[in-house]
Amino acid sequence: MRKNEFLKMMWQDIETESEDKKALYADVIDCMDIALSQTADTFDIPSDKTVKGAFDAIEKAARAKKNGNVACVGPFEAAAVIAEYLGTKYERASSRLSAKPTAKVNLDDFI
Repeated sequence: MRKNEFLKMMWQDIETESEDKKALYADVIDCMDIALSQTADTFDIPSDKTVKGAFDAIEKAARAKKNGNVACVGPFEAAAVIAEYLGTKYERASSRLSAKPTAKVNLDDFI
């Protein structure tokens, strides 16, 4: 399913949830939108992917980095987790812009 179609379907899927769950899942869908922002509109998302599945992936990531009684991830970290769950990649600007430059090759060395 194409990404825009997928996001619309996710909104439809949460309509029957309680207000508390709906608000939580709306945030997950916003993170899904961020996660898919670097993919083409033609990107196909497997039909077995759901908001609950994305939420579970976020919870698992938070538990993995639990510190004391606190287990959480920020929205951009959640977007990266969701991207992986959906089968794509999301690269945060902070990672992309702070990347170490690659070694320079002097072309004279090949002459």
